[in-house]
Formats: sequence, structure tokens, C-alpha cells
Amino acid sequence: MTEATTDALSPNKRSWLVQAQQHVALFVKTAGAYLGVAAFVVVFLVLTVPALRNQVSVLHEAMLVALAPEGTRDAISRLGFVPSTNAVAPEVQPVDLDKVPEREIDRLPQPPTEIARSDRIGLLGDIPLAQIDAAREKFGVTEEQMKALEHYIARKYRVAKAVTDRIVESAIVVGAELDINPVLILAVMSVESRFNPYAESGAGAQGLMQIMTRVHTDKFEKFGEGPEDAFHPEVNIRIGGQILYDCIRRRGSVTNGLKCYVGATTPDDGGYSKKVLSEMRRMALAAKIKV
Repeated sequence: MTEATTDALSPNKRSWLVQAQQHVALFVKTAGAYLGVAAFVVVFLVLTVPALRNQVSVLHEAMLVALAPEGTRDAISRLGFVPSTNAVAPEVQPVDLDKVPEREIDRLPQPPTEIARSDRIGLLGDIPLAQIDAAREKFGVTEEQMKALEHYIARKYRVAKAVTDRIVESAIVVGAELDINPVLILAVMSVESRFNPYAESGAGAQGLMQIMTRVHTDKFEKFGEGPEDAFHPEVNIRIGGQILYDCIRRRGSVTNGLKCYVGATTPDDGGYSKKVLSEMRRMALAAKIKV
């Protein structure tokens, strides 16, 4: 539109046209600035990040080959832009399998194809099933109730089912040996470590039941080879159960025994015993076990 045509327009139309031109000019200027910044960032990243630089190089070489005429592709390959299609793979010497010596492992005796149900293997030691069944009967806990207890712990504390099963079995056996409710032992574990056998506090308490190894070294001499066994779940449960038993016997009640277990020197234990007993009731309710 010429200047004469613009002058012929009414003042309102001329004002609107000028504003439109200003908006378009501002948009083009802003878009150009953004595109310039984006181009700078891309170039900077390509030059400084090796992975991006390699990708751009590969893309550039592929475009050269794709766009080059058919007769010039070999020349491009000779210039080193892309590997030549006539390259020959290196020779590989054949291997005579008949001369390979027999592996030592093949001469070892093979393990039994089936493991007897009484053979307990795994992380938590070797507890005979007959001992587990006897402990279960002592507390009047059915196999279904024990499975429900294991399921509750595995789901709530996100512990593998196989590991949870063995922890519950160990708690029941230790509870029967010490005459302590195994659900109480499990509740202590839930508050102390959330069933993490490798937990360690800032004060140095270790394992499932957070045992202070430097204080109870004498108990490790009985149940394990040394304080390093605090992270062995079965050893930790046995020693933690013994400590809990001693605390209850000295203090005269479960509540006071829990205060002793956590090391409270005053009647106020920071709510520890309440947390343990509350979780004990929740576990028992989930498994329909009387406590």
C-alpha cells in the first residue's frame, strides 16, 4: 500500500493500520531474538557436549551420502566422511572346540535335584521346620494366622515375602525359647528398623532390632562369632530377643521393659513403648492372633 493510499484512508483506519504494522514488526523482532538465542544455545551445546557433537557429525555425514549423486559416493568415502562400503572385515581364526579343555566345574559332583522340606537354607540360617511348628503350637498360632502375619508385614513395610517369612519364623522360635510373645518381637523390629536387617543408627545401633554392639559384646560370643554378626538377621533376632527378655524381667512389665530396651532413664520414653504396643495390636488384629 503506497503512502498516497495510506493518506487517503480515514484517521481511524490509518491508526489501526499503523498499530498492526507495529505489532507485526514487534513479533518479527521478538521471534528473531528467540531464534537467535536458540541457535546460539544449540551451537554451544554441539561444540561443548561430545555426545551431541558426535550425533551432529553422524547426521551430517549421512546427509552428504544421501544427497550426493550415485557416482560421487565412493569419492566421499575416500575423503573420510563416511566409512567405505568396500571395507573388508578382519579375519578371525577358527577355534577347534575339540581341543578346549574340560571345565573343572563339569567334574564337580552335581547337587541334588530336590531339597528336602526339612533342609532350611538362605539368609536367616538353619531352623528346622519341626522347631517352627512346635513354637507355633506353643502360642496357639495356626499356619493360616502366621501366613496372614507375614503378608501384613511384607505389604506394609515393603519387604520381600520370602525374607518376611523367615523373619516371622525366627521371631516365633526365639519367642518360644524365651517365653516372649513373638508379635511383640516383630513390633519392636518394625519401630526400630522397619525390618531392614542392614539398618544402622547414628548412635551405632545395628540390624533388625537395633542392637548396640559395643554394649552387648558378651551376647555375640554366645550366638555369633562377633559384633559383625549384628547384621545377620537370625543372630540379631536372638540377641535382641534376649535383651528384651532381660529388660522385661528386670522392670517387671512389658511397658517398662520396652522403656529399658530403648534406653530411657526416665518414665518418659518419647512414646516408644506406645508405638511398639500399638503396632503389636495392629499386627495381631491383621492376623487374628490373641495378644
